[in-house]
Amino acid sequence: MEIDMDELGSVLLAAMRADMDRVGAIAHNVANVSTAGFKRVFSMAGGPGEPFLQPDRRQGALSRTGSPLDVAMEGRGFLAVEGQPLLSRGGMLRRDDQGRLVFAGSGLPVAGEEGALLLQAGAFRIDASGALFQGERRVGRLRKVQPAPDTRLEAVGNGLYRFHGGVDEVGHEGQGRFRQGFLEMSNVNASTEMVALVATTRHFESLQKVLHGLDALHDRTLRTLGEF
Repeated sequence: MEIDMDELGSVLLAAMRADMDRVGAIAHNVANVSTAGFKRVFSMAGGPGEPFLQPDRRQGALSRTGSPLDVAMEGRGFLAVEGQPLLSRGGMLRRDDQGRLVFAGSGLPVAGEEGALLLQAGAFRIDASGALFQGERRVGRLRKVQPAPDTRLEAVGNGLYRFHGGVDEVGHEGQGRFRQGFLEMSNVNASTEMVALVATTRHFESLQKVLHGLDALHDRTLRTLGEF
């Protein structure tokens, strides 16, 4: 069987690039191990030369904070950003100077079922369905969506994911609940990531040795041919 050395070299380089993308994903995970709502990401090919980070959608542990501006989602679904194709599981919120409920990290408005959520000064509460109340007055409800099975999620920072595809509205009956005063922790396991880093680094080094050997063989072949 004839071996095309150029083709073999291209395959090795592609595999090395994939390893570098995996290392980048691991570094991103480790850097966000303490980021509320962060989902572990892994590198996937989005097309020739276009890798992207796909999140692991499994839920992280819930941690009680006691802050009324923290809200965790228990079960399926994501919070949505008003007017943009962005989703988040990070429930660290705040009121901006316009009275809008926004994501604390990015300052982007949290989407309600009927648009942006406006709050007056003073206390408020969020019930299990995501409805917001100030006193006895209902002021809106958090919009909860679920990406379609074929929708790609792209991590863009601040605990946000840009969705490429469709999202479905998630009903409030039997589909999980909101927990005010809690935050969902990252689902990253630091030990698992370090094991993956070691394995990926060793794989990259082995490919590098094969590529160097291939280059040396190519040089010897050219020198031998030059002697005739």
